[in-house]
Amino acid sequence: MSVRSLFALTLVLSAASFSCSSISTDGSSTNTSNPACLPDLPCPPPVDPNAGVDPYNIPTRSGTTTAGGSSMNPLDPKSPGSTGVTTDASGAIALDLAGFKNAGAPFIWVANSAEGTESKIDVNTNLEVARYCTYRGCNGDPSRSTVSLQGDVVVANRANYYGINFPNRASAVKIAGDKSRCVDRNGNGKIDTNEAAGPIPAAYVWQATQQDSPDECVLWLTDLSKDAAGNAVGGAGTLPRAATFDSTIGADGTLSNYVYIGLYGTREVLRIDAKTGAIVKRIPVPTTLPYGMVGDKDGNVWVRGGSLVKIDVKNNDAVSSYSEACGYGISADSRGYIYQAGGNCVARFDPANPGKGWEVLNYGGGSGRGLALDSKFNLYVADTSNGIYHIDASQPHGMGMTTKKLVSPRGVSTESYYLGIGIDKNEQPWVVSTGASNLSVRVVGSGRVYHVNPADYTFATVQTGDNPYTYSDMTGAQLRIAGAPFGIYRHTFKSDCAPQKTTWTEVTYDLVTPPGTSVDISARGAGDLTSLNTAIFGPATSIPPAVAGPLKPSINEGVDNTYLQLQFKLNANAPTITPTVNNLQAKYICG
Repeated sequence: MSVRSLFALTLVLSAASFSCSSISTDGSSTNTSNPACLPDLPCPPPVDPNAGVDPYNIPTRSGTTTAGGSSMNPLDPKSPGSTGVTTDASGAIALDLAGFKNAGAPFIWVANSAEGTESKIDVNTNLEVARYCTYRGCNGDPSRSTVSLQGDVVVANRANYYGINFPNRASAVKIAGDKSRCVDRNGNGKIDTNEAAGPIPAAYVWQATQQDSPDECVLWLTDLSKDAAGNAVGGAGTLPRAATFDSTIGADGTLSNYVYIGLYGTREVLRIDAKTGAIVKRIPVPTTLPYGMVGDKDGNVWVRGGSLVKIDVKNNDAVSSYSEACGYGISADSRGYIYQAGGNCVARFDPANPGKGWEVLNYGGGSGRGLALDSKFNLYVADTSNGIYHIDASQPHGMGMTTKKLVSPRGVSTESYYLGIGIDKNEQPWVVSTGASNLSVRVVGSGRVYHVNPADYTFATVQTGDNPYTYSDMTGAQLRIAGAPFGIYRHTFKSDCAPQKTTWTEVTYDLVTPPGTSVDISARGAGDLTSLNTAIFGPATSIPPAVAGPLKPSINEGVDNTYLQLQFKLNANAPTITPTVNNLQAKYICG
């Protein structure tokens, strides 16, 4: 469907009027309303209490700025804030699904459980580039690590492993993936953060007595030690054991607005504001003990731990329960299939056809753990004793899966204990090895991750901290590959009103939305680019169903809005179709 829509952006500005006279035909001013004036004599000018130099006291003018179509200003898919979009043959903005999948950050995040740290590893260089404490005293027992579409990581601190049994330390911590998102807490004008491999320098060790981490890239720490009633949980505590980011967009344009944490000890899933760390909602999942979690292409959150549970985020978090197969690790693909691995098998489930049940492949392993898929449905399973199983899962559900190769980077020994696995932005697998089959014993210097080249199964080795124990999407690539496919296009208009204030009055655009696609449109405004980047987007209008509707940018009366930024979120329910955006026009008035 092709839609040409008009959005009215008019803002009503207040006006003050001062009058005590009328204008005669000869241009003189005569008294008509002010008794203080003498008859037939000019009335004195009114006194303006705000008198002074008005920098905006110049004649009002208007203007129009255009982009796309036949204009001289083409649409730029690489404009700041845009991701997952390209241009078609006509120059219109369209989805670039491959580009979106590969647009993530080039890092893998590995939780060193026994050491209480998180390693950040560059997947292009195979080098550790930073390490962070995840809790005060560096003893939170971090494990599940999930990475946002922005490239930031949230780590669940279990607080009950490797001799640690302090339920009050159960928590989640967020670490920025880029220095631009770190916070100068001490106000010294720079970001103080560890940028070195190996043990953390003393200046950045999070002491037990420090409320906040001295590393300014550690953004927040959220206590997860209490149940819904606010009571501390005994024994193992709440035991956070599952984590995943989502694909929603925050009001400020941040990708992955929420992170979900599953609490094994209280059978619930927490929705957490990814920006602040605040717990937004607790969702009971009484039929399962959250151990693993993944998001699907429709935005649902899937949780496993004795049963498989779907949380329908778009339907008031309705919870549905299903049986499990080969239950341990969990993942999803772009078709919406849910996968599990455990024991000597891997299985997949089609939520669109639940009556078909689980399709199971006995791949020949002994103890399957984590698993992950690339965009071409290559499935990689970490088997604790044997290595990495490469499985072809390209056929539709019910048509079978095939074991292709077993890769054992460290060999089969007491030191080979493969656990978590992730796909990086280059769609290559990484597997985590604790280095010891006895997980209750800390083995100093034993941690390894292996970067496998799927073309020839060669591998590179990277040393991490002690006893890494990581599941979940530790690169963010799985979220991009299997999550709800979308792209973001942001176009910024600038008026030429300066030094006058700008009021944007009207925006027009051309959209083509084939069946199965939609476009969400919102806007924000500011007087300068720095303020624009932190401004809040107004409510989104979705096309379809709306043909046209009001779009109110975050522009306050009396505030200069030299810049107007439009955000188009392009959505598609299949990788073969795309909406398009073209012919943008914005009108404004000055003064």
